Amino acid sequence: MRKAKLEEVEILRGIAFLAVVMQHTIAGIFYQPGLSPMALNVGTTLLGLIRFAVPLFVFITGVVLFYNYDAKVNYKDFLRKRFKQVIIPYLAWTVFYYVWVGFLSGVEATSTWNQLADVIQLAFTGKASYHLWFMVMIIPFYVLFPLCKLLISKNRKWPINLAVAATIFVINMLLVYALSKGMITSDNPNLGFIFNYLDRNFLFWIFYFMLGGLVGLYYDCWKTFVHKTWVLSLLLLGISMYYICVKIFRINEGVTDNPYLFSANVTAPLKPFMMVTILLLLVLVFYLAEKIAANRSRPANLLRTFGKYSFGAYLIHAFALNIVNNLVLSYLGVLGVFAQTIISFVLCSLLSLILCVGISRVKSSFGEVLVGRV
Repeated sequence: MRKAKLEEVEILRGIAFLAVVMQHTIAGIFYQPGLSPMALNVGTTLLGLIRFAVPLFVFITGVVLFYNYDAKVNYKDFLRKRFKQVIIPYLAWTVFYYVWVGFLSGVEATSTWNQLADVIQLAFTGKASYHLWFMVMIIPFYVLFPLCKLLISKNRKWPINLAVAATIFVINMLLVYALSKGMITSDNPNLGFIFNYLDRNFLFWIFYFMLGGLVGLYYDCWKTFVHKTWVLSLLLLGISMYYICVKIFRINEGVTDNPYLFSANVTAPLKPFMMVTILLLLVLVFYLAEKIAANRSRPANLLRTFGKYSFGAYLIHAFALNIVNNLVLSYLGVLGVFAQTIISFVLCSLLSLILCVGISRVKSSFGEVLVGRV
């Protein structure tokens, strides 16, 4: 029996994609020298409000998988489908960014075997482009999904599932705390692959996936919870953002070299305080998505379109943003940093969507290979 479509999910995907684009737009525009402390304060505080983007993508993945596969999973068919829809597009774009970055930097071609070794390394580390780290982090959740189903299952009573999710939250918080304090390190060069890429280790993001799984199993209960707590979440978020804003202001008062890097790090998602802040944001974003999902206006439909093509557009957007940011910084400097950010964000979002839709409509398997689907 085909399950009912979760109307909010497409909207959530669209919101998550746009939040990612805004994050990367800010990162590109706010690296300009000579920005005023006030501009940096506002920009990096705004960054704190959209840090939910990656956790939201992980959360959505958990919701969709647990909702659609609440019964027994045919693991072989499941992996085959994800390999085709997720991993192959990732590998294709890894090759694209490898070639493109090499072309831009003027790196001379090496032997075919050396290039193949480079691509394999980039595929495992997600370093072909700055945004592909996400793929290294999210793919293990697909591979380990049957194990995750052993932790949270519809065959158990909901208090037990809730207790499991709460336990995972505590463990995740402890891991993030240890990471933020520099406690998870190793001098063993043979373990460099693990310890040099902790930001993309799925264990540091597992709570968002398992929370999504819990929501996928008890979707209506989650919606009721959101309705009852969104006002409280908004009030607590206000307190959280005040704390973030004050901390950013203090940092920018005393830093002269690369102040954006220091102040943006305040809202880095792998920190205990930001985990709590992001949870509040997830409640509020879901509440907003539910309101938008009930709307059939053109802006709402456009957001649905962004959600439908969010995976492919995510893979494309770094390429689009490089083009757009260079044009904006070269020709629109007179407009100021905030106008530049808005223009670059809008152009990158639309260009990524247009390219994704265009590629998806190619009448061959080429379109599906590059666009994929989650």
